[in-house]
Amino acid sequence: MTAPAPLSRDEVDVAIVALGAAHDRISAAMYSLDNHPGLAAVRVPGLTGRTERYAADLTAHIDALWSRFNALGAVLDQVRTLRAQRSRPGDAELAKLTWLLRAPVVPVGANGMVLDDAPPGAVRLPLMELARQLEAGSADAIDRLSILDDVGSALVVRFAEPNEALARLRAAVDALGPDGAPTAALDRLGERLADAYREASGDPLAVAPGGPGAGTLDTRLRDLAAETATVAGEIDALVGLRDGYPRRAERLRITVVEVEAGEEAAARACVAAEEKIANTGLPAVPDAAPALRAQLAQLDQLHRERRWSRLADELAAAERAAAAAVERAAGLRDAADGLLERRVELRGRLAAYRAKAARLGFAEHTELSRRHRAAEDLLYSSPCDLPAATRALSAYQRYLNDLSERGTT
Repeated sequence: MTAPAPLSRDEVDVAIVALGAAHDRISAAMYSLDNHPGLAAVRVPGLTGRTERYAADLTAHIDALWSRFNALGAVLDQVRTLRAQRSRPGDAELAKLTWLLRAPVVPVGANGMVLDDAPPGAVRLPLMELARQLEAGSADAIDRLSILDDVGSALVVRFAEPNEALARLRAAVDALGPDGAPTAALDRLGERLADAYREASGDPLAVAPGGPGAGTLDTRLRDLAAETATVAGEIDALVGLRDGYPRRAERLRITVVEVEAGEEAAARACVAAEEKIANTGLPAVPDAAPALRAQLAQLDQLHRERRWSRLADELAAAERAAAAAVERAAGLRDAADGLLERRVELRGRLAAYRAKAARLGFAEHTELSRRHRAAEDLLYSSPCDLPAATRALSAYQRYLNDLSERGTT
């Protein structure tokens, strides 16, 4: 190896100052590197895939940096010690100092580590080149650690929202109590979310934007969010039931009163219809109010016991039953009233036809009068046979029409 040209004393001192300044900069960088939060991500056990390879390569790179930094410090200490021995070093000292400062004195292997026992032909670096590579390498390592730390932090942030959503739902379920709440569904969602995070945190580089697993993670989180929303809807419904039960129960009580009043009105209408109309065909008057009142009492008990799922089902069923009972009573009353209204309508039509007969000069027509009496007897008797009266009225109308067309008196 050719010895470098000897340096003067001043050149040696300048070189030592420059190397010391570089060493200080590198020392600060290595301190930052050693305290970088990204180191925790590199050292996480169980890394896989792209992140495992990235971390292994970065760890080897950092190990090589420390090896080189230690070698730089050791040679720099040697240079400083040698220079401090004499204020005016002689030729031998200057030659030695020149060799240490300018010659390739630090052997490095293919992995970048400094070799303790360098074989012949090993790559050797001068101190300033070693310092230059250390500055560049430490900056690169910090950048790479920052990338890994940023990816890991972004992953934590990404999972924070679904985790917080599950925590809110668990708090709501705890407030509801265990009976009927979808606790098992929340447990399954929590397990699946934990599995997704465990897999993603094992290889965060793969699931980062643009990574090969990013789309899969997106889909997985979207599915979990959709299922969480479904469970949240169920819980919200139970919370709404808990908070809104007093109002719904009061509305149901009012409806039961309406049912009772409607059934009483229907009963009166049916009695009136059956007194005046023969063979009404009306069904028995329902008596749903007592059963509904019993259901209300049971619902109140379920509410006190916080049995929300059963309360939800039975309250909805009771509301449907009460609404149907109101409608059924109203329909029966309308049917009964309709029979009486039909009789009134037929009576009105009979009177109108008789007035028409009088205008046409058929008031004394024997057969027409007989037919009128037949219809009138049916319509004004109690109970009235509506079908027979309807037929008699139709017969009277047809005969009147025939007489009117013939013009016969």
